[in-house]
Amino acid sequence: MTLPLNINGKDFDISANATDTLLSALRSAGFFSVRFGSHDGQTGAAAVLVDGQLVNSDVMLAGQAVGHKIETVEGLNPGVNELHPIQKAFVETGAIQSGYSTPAMILAAKALLAQNPNPTEAEVREAFSGILCRETGYLKPVQAVLRAAAYLRGEEVPPYDGPPIIDATFYAEHSPAPEDDGPELAGGSNLQSPVSTQTKPQTDIVLTSGVPETAVVGKPETKVDAVKLTKGNPAFVDDIDLRGMLYAKLLTSPHAHARILDIDASEAEALPGVHAVIHYKNVKRVKYASGGQSYPNPPPHDQVSFDNKVRYVGDRVAAVAAESEAIAEAALKLIKVEYELLPAVFDENEAIKPGAPIIHDEDDTEEIHDASRNIVHHIQAEVGDVEQGFAEADHVFEHSYYVHQVQQTPIEPHIAISWWDSDERLVIRTSTQVPFHVRRMVAPLLDLPVRRIRVIKPRIGGGFGVKQEMLIEDIVGHLTIATGRPVRLELTRSEEFRSSRTRHPQSITWKAGVMADGTLHSMQMKIVANTGAYGTHGLTVQTVTGLRGLSSYNCKNREFDCIVAYTNLPVPGAYRGYGGPQALFSLECLMDEIAAALKLDPIEFRRKNWVQAGDLMPIAPLLGEGEKRDGHHRAAD
Repeated sequence: MTLPLNINGKDFDISANATDTLLSALRSAGFFSVRFGSHDGQTGAAAVLVDGQLVNSDVMLAGQAVGHKIETVEGLNPGVNELHPIQKAFVETGAIQSGYSTPAMILAAKALLAQNPNPTEAEVREAFSGILCRETGYLKPVQAVLRAAAYLRGEEVPPYDGPPIIDATFYAEHSPAPEDDGPELAGGSNLQSPVSTQTKPQTDIVLTSGVPETAVVGKPETKVDAVKLTKGNPAFVDDIDLRGMLYAKLLTSPHAHARILDIDASEAEALPGVHAVIHYKNVKRVKYASGGQSYPNPPPHDQVSFDNKVRYVGDRVAAVAAESEAIAEAALKLIKVEYELLPAVFDENEAIKPGAPIIHDEDDTEEIHDASRNIVHHIQAEVGDVEQGFAEADHVFEHSYYVHQVQQTPIEPHIAISWWDSDERLVIRTSTQVPFHVRRMVAPLLDLPVRRIRVIKPRIGGGFGVKQEMLIEDIVGHLTIATGRPVRLELTRSEEFRSSRTRHPQSITWKAGVMADGTLHSMQMKIVANTGAYGTHGLTVQTVTGLRGLSSYNCKNREFDCIVAYTNLPVPGAYRGYGGPQALFSLECLMDEIAAALKLDPIEFRRKNWVQAGDLMPIAPLLGEGEKRDGHHRAAD
């Protein structure tokens, strides 16, 4: 059916049902600035204006919008090469990081300034309170709104002294400027912006206090795609339309640990509109490690696309490709799975005890340190002799800390779309931080040479490490190969928590020997790290934890002893700081507790011991990192 909707002052007949969300109706009509963030309106990424009021279109039905005036960011631009004052202020103040929630923030600002032309900072922050921005934060957007308010009041504002505003959307439409017109761009030629025809003057090299002044380094820069993002132009994975696209849905495990005895997908396959159902019976078993790391991926390769065993709640069981999401969801309910429930273990310390359930008992995974005890890796490194150091120290302290599991929650969930291009290459457009790693890792799973796979990484709506993983790309690839059709898979918010990646929980025990004058003499860092059901980034994250923990302060004797344990928790992976925050949280707690016990000023205690430029970092080469100088590893200058 069609619905009459008034959007940005024009009447449209939108192909949608009255019970569809306004979000889906607007996106199907090509208004890509309205973006999915949640099914319950919590993120605010799908905010639009309805009769001038900010509304979450992901919880409003399309039928409810009939007869009302809807505004999206696409309606703010009077001309192709013009920016609304709010958009202009967002670009000038640098109020854009990923840009995923930027259109919603701009509309929130528009609604506020229509009611209150001279808001306070507190009032601007309140206007943004319903919109989560996990990347930009709120300081710069608040500055942008206050600047835009001054523009709209007709007041003089501090002049914009940054570089010219460049609209990357139009690069292909313009010829290169003369060579001396400005610094060369990374793309190879200096292209002018249709939004601002100014060019950034070439800065002469001048020595100031011995430091050369440069034309670009050390100077403010606007994002080359800032204009595109403020306009809400197509920029993200889902901002495309493909003819004949199928929609995929995942069937995931309701059990933390179970063996799949049988799967019967016949009823699902017979459902009209279903084009493929894949599971362990019809997908080739190829072992891989999903962490997006440099070749070769660290061992073990302990995953397959679909296994006959599930190891956490949310683990893959099957996937369906159908004509619509509703049909795919209906098909999932028709898949019959027979499970043999197995005992589960969730705590890393319990998992490595004798008698704990064995999580990886398969016979085709190699290089697990000790599968019988759920120990994926055992990492050890020592400089000096820590036990002798403890014996020599005047004071010895031992404290334990725990770092829990948390999820990154980028506003854009994982989403991937695959299709065959005209050269019969498999194209995967995906919200990833590691496109070349994905291409390399997915090739053997799909039984295709790397040259027949193209991975497109558009802008991502936040990553924070959770998208440094080959997570769903193989699923859409398998389904496109099975159907010959484009396939789209997007994780729901609950699937993100269960089936994507998190920060590693760690049980950390520090032992430190300190001399009477406050000098650190011996430090031992012991960790039992929880990598959940699969290894992925388990080795490298913990290695960074050891490096950061034992390289922040000088100490004659140092030891790192880490066990990485399998459990039946959802899988941790890369997360902002990549093991460093866990190390430094525990280390700085330890330093405070030592200072308090010895009645030392905590800052002076740190100052006495902290690493300075040029100091040796002898633990670094043992953990695979560090800068070599004269045969040693030193702190970077």
